[in-house]
Amino acid sequence: MDIIIQSMCAFFATITFSIMFNTPKRELIFCGIAGGVGWLVYSIALKFGLSNMLSNFFGTLFIAYLSRFFAVIRKNPMSVFLISGIITLVPGAGIYNTVLNIIMNNNKNAAFYGLETVKVACAIAFGIIVILALPSFLFDFNLKHRKKDNTI
Repeated sequence: MDIIIQSMCAFFATITFSIMFNTPKRELIFCGIAGGVGWLVYSIALKFGLSNMLSNFFGTLFIAYLSRFFAVIRKNPMSVFLISGIITLVPGAGIYNTVLNIIMNNNKNAAFYGLETVKVACAIAFGIIVILALPSFLFDFNLKHRKKDNTI
């Protein structure tokens, strides 16, 4: 039940960020779905004992897939859904803790938080790259416009 509430909060947080990002009003719900589902997958992966880095990777896979899916269906750029949806997984606390420990001259903790933040950022980037590397026909759901190949 806790995961569902968190996912709903991620849904609304994504919509709020989308409004600040000046996303078209008709796309706000879809951005929220991408962010909420991404957080849900991230939370479930953590519950199964995966690391923070792997959980972010799987959450990003779902956000990027949904973003690409919505981009085709809604005829908008993928970035409209991806940038808004990914905001829930961005390691803001890790960046904050890294800078705080640098300022406090606590190099050991700064290195720890910095490395964790870089690993999460790389997992997010890699998740996006994996989805972008998929061929476009996997996202072409409009069967009327597909060419029929009748050759043998």
